[in-house]
Amino acid sequence: MDDPAFETALHELRTDRVQGASELARHCLDLLARSAQAVPASECSELLDVMVRRYDRLTAARPSMAPIQNLLTAWKSSLSRLDSSSLPALRSAVADKAREGIRESKRAMVKVLENSAGYIGSDKTIITHSLSSTVLGVFARLKDRNIRVIATESRPLNEGYILARQLSEWSISTQLITDAQLGLFVTQADLALLGADSLLPDGSLVNKAGSYLLALAAHDKGVPLYVCCESFKRRKAGLGKLQLEEMEGGELGTPCLPGVRVRNIYFDITPARLIDRWIDEAGVHKTGIPAEKTQWVADR
Repeated sequence: MDDPAFETALHELRTDRVQGASELARHCLDLLARSAQAVPASECSELLDVMVRRYDRLTAARPSMAPIQNLLTAWKSSLSRLDSSSLPALRSAVADKAREGIRESKRAMVKVLENSAGYIGSDKTIITHSLSSTVLGVFARLKDRNIRVIATESRPLNEGYILARQLSEWSISTQLITDAQLGLFVTQADLALLGADSLLPDGSLVNKAGSYLLALAAHDKGVPLYVCCESFKRRKAGLGKLQLEEMEGGELGTPCLPGVRVRNIYFDITPARLIDRWIDEAGVHKTGIPAEKTQWVADR
């Protein structure tokens, strides 16, 4: 068993239902940076062994979230290039690489917010599901542009209430609805906007369960769906079948009934064909499949 502080942090990572994938990835990098300075080690090889073990446990904790896999893997890859002739210097270098990943993540986020707000523009009604820090940041940039929001409560933990509270503080006109009313209210929206926990290699979206239902309703009613996220949320090919995390059934607040199994799968997959635009730090794209030649989309 690792030290108690790390075990506590790992448990918090596994059970977190409020912070988005990017926030959790940055939290993991910060934990690695602090670990590099604090874990007991008498030589460089011992330090690196401990850090790699912590990497393994952190990346396994939230398998549905590509940013944790991608940012931490990039950090791990950098370790082999560090000077290991001095233990104090190695500790500092390992920590610096983790903090560098945090800075890169934050820079990408700023560009995503700029690109999203610029593309959406003013005087729009936007329907969204779940609590995405990226989507919340977009709303912050649009709050003085006469936007209106339709937000779901996002069961089972109702993180939509947190979103609605923040929108209220910003004086953004908001309608808060149950998840089951998505099909009724989508026709009031000019566009649907979602964040992402991961993008699959084919451009499909992994996000809070209910995102697929919003995408289906929007597609059926001719309402465009935009997904805004950093490019490092793309899940790399060759990683095998995606594991969609399932949480405790007790979160649903249902009674215990003989012969009834309560399911609480937390994420679903929205096919790429239902997504009209992907917005990342490079611009606005018509395809979610990574490609260096993807161009900014000027039409709206």
